[in-house]
Amino acid sequence: MRAAQAREVIGARMRELRESAETSLTRAATLSGWGKGHLSRVERGLTKPSRGLVEWYDTTFGAGQALLGQFLDLEAAVRVGREMSLRDARLRRTTGAARFPVVAGGTVPVDHDPADCCLLMDEDPPDGTVVPCGQVFDKTWTVRNAGPVPWRGRWLTRQGAPGVAGRLQSPIRVQLDEVAPGADAVIRIRLRAPRVEAACTAYFKITDATGRLYFPGSQSSPLHCTINAVEWDARRGGPGCA
Repeated sequence: MRAAQAREVIGARMRELRESAETSLTRAATLSGWGKGHLSRVERGLTKPSRGLVEWYDTTFGAGQALLGQFLDLEAAVRVGREMSLRDARLRRTTGAARFPVVAGGTVPVDHDPADCCLLMDEDPPDGTVVPCGQVFDKTWTVRNAGPVPWRGRWLTRQGAPGVAGRLQSPIRVQLDEVAPGADAVIRIRLRAPRVEAACTAYFKITDATGRLYFPGSQSSPLHCTINAVEWDARRGGPGCA
């Protein structure tokens, strides 16, 4: 994942949390000690937030460590993408080969097309679904190939760590079927909810087999799954304290 896209994702989530708490930007600046202009730039994805600011939003607006988990996953995804691009750059310098094109500050698949586009049409279960702690479930996204390029040899790849305790666990990647321009595809991945109560999000991007992004910029936001894991009272058939 590119740093700019990670900033947009985490900034939008921070804004959602603040607005859900009915707190103005001015009030948030007063309470936090960070300037209003800085908070505005962070929420618009123009400036990367510090971990301290993310933790303040998480605690103040009741995200229950979910925002911090998202921030750390996105940081890890950006780091992986940067390291891959640096390796490609070293290869070009040592061999003179330019196998992978460079777009949006990093390398992309050899068949990358600037007109390529992916649209999210539907998803199930919806964000915010309550899931029993430790339960295995399937998440599906219906996406449309809205560009002129057939999708072949593409994968849905987890961004960030796929198996960290206290977060959603998933395979690192699943392969997509071939999708013609204008056609829809259903992408399915199996996840496991954390074994402790938590709100958590997992991010995924469409990549080639090596993990290089097909949509490094604004053509496609990350696909994500957000759930609330709760202890389940089997006797009552619903959420409850174990």
